[in-house]
Amino acid sequence: MLTANAANAANNPAEACLQALNENDAATALAQAEQGLAQQPMQRDLLLCQGRAALSMGKANEALNSFSKAEPSAVTANDRLLVHLFKGNAYKALGQYAEAQASYQAALLLAQQEKNQKFQVIASLLSGEALVQQSLLSEAQGYYESALKLAGNNNERADANEHLARLKAKQGLYDDAIAYQVKALVMQASDGDFDSYANAGLELGYLYIGAKDFNNAEKNLNKIIEKAKSAGDGYWVAKGYYYLGLNFIAAKQANKAKEALAQALEIAEAIGAEKLSAEINLQLEKLSQH
Repeated sequence: MLTANAANAANNPAEACLQALNENDAATALAQAEQGLAQQPMQRDLLLCQGRAALSMGKANEALNSFSKAEPSAVTANDRLLVHLFKGNAYKALGQYAEAQASYQAALLLAQQEKNQKFQVIASLLSGEALVQQSLLSEAQGYYESALKLAGNNNERADANEHLARLKAKQGLYDDAIAYQVKALVMQASDGDFDSYANAGLELGYLYIGAKDFNNAEKNLNKIIEKAKSAGDGYWVAKGYYYLGLNFIAAKQANKAKEALAQALEIAEAIGAEKLSAEINLQLEKLSQH
């Protein structure tokens, strides 16, 4: 068995690092990559895994350095495509959105050359996101629409529709945004997992808040809260109550807002959702100042 493991490791020296990454253990992944790179300093898969681990730990400069070192040994079009996507993610984390977009664009060109539809969709959406960060909204829309046309299944179509919904909301075009988000929600209901469905439903509610259609917002948010309760998913129940609180704040119903936010906070703290708890506390503090 040990011999078999050693043979596997020899086949892909980054195996231990990748396994740790898959288990969301970035620190172990980074240690495994560094251990491997001590033996093979320029091994491409180890460098890519090192970069991904560094990136998930918020070390974007180190990640970019690893990805750049891996670039010369990315021989096939598919390898080069991945390096460009990873470099784009590192640039994005550094707030260098024009550089990120250029990397995503390079990945997109390779995906087109390889006729790789899945990566064309991914690179198009990422390119659009980087353009949105630069306030180039109409250019971003072109990439999102292209991703929607290329999408090979309902999950990809839902993703593209959600990007278009966010874009339209940024432009203040809430009717358009809601129309795209409704399409996304229908697709997530039929083909997505529960997380994707719940998220799409809450974001639809949030768009109704933006449109100042508080009744529809409340109706949609309550629907997701009930579904999340049935599914026994505390996170989406808590986030649903949080969004309900935001709806009541926007509708200037402070007491109802406090009640919804208090429910959200109780559940978020019970399940250890720290980031969500912090956001809820922030809104409660603002409310207490009025």
